[in-house]
Amino acid sequence: MIRAVLFDLDGTLLGNDMDRFMPVYFDRLRGFVAPHHPPEPFLSALLSAVREAIRRPDPRRTVWERFVEAFEQETKRPMDFWMPLFDRFYAEIFPSLRALTEPRVEARLLVERARAWGLRIAIATNPVFPEIAIRQRLEWAGLEDIPFDWITTMENMRFTKPWPEYYREVADHLQVPPEACGMIGNDRKQDIEPAQQVGMQTFWVCEGGNGMFRKNQGDLRQALRWLEDLN
Repeated sequence: MIRAVLFDLDGTLLGNDMDRFMPVYFDRLRGFVAPHHPPEPFLSALLSAVREAIRRPDPRRTVWERFVEAFEQETKRPMDFWMPLFDRFYAEIFPSLRALTEPRVEARLLVERARAWGLRIAIATNPVFPEIAIRQRLEWAGLEDIPFDWITTMENMRFTKPWPEYYREVADHLQVPPEACGMIGNDRKQDIEPAQQVGMQTFWVCEGGNGMFRKNQGDLRQALRWLEDLN
């Protein structure tokens, strides 16, 4: 029996190949910033600050706070300069990236069924994006109206994937012990193995598996069967 289920977003509930998505995202962000700041140093600073926030977690500070500190040091500009640009980018440019993604019909059924069974539900995406970007991707997935109990973002998390502490932190927010949680995700290194380390049940979403079904891996329809077996 489980009492909560965590869902990864990109590549799990939302069809989104991040190896394709991220280069386009960076290219459009770099182009948007170019009139205001040299684009290559900006992108280098952004990536360095994100890596620093991931590599050096601090249970006293959020991912966003650590990112801001590193990003300001790298760019020599305060966030008062950057925030209006980021806000405009996510409002005006980021929505165009929707064309690189596709909703998955089975995703909504899976999430709604978990809610109907009385499970607490969380979007457990890697919190290296601000909330506005994650909310938009939930909309692209057709899940924006689902009352999730927790959605991980840069602003509300202190750990990122693949730290096992990330999964403990989500479980704490759900007020459920990790051993009573299930994790559904498509990345073994980011989603499955660290969740297992803290005692969570896991299901590995691996589309295109030639119809092969194993106890804890397969497509989203098989994830629903797995979830049913845990209830």
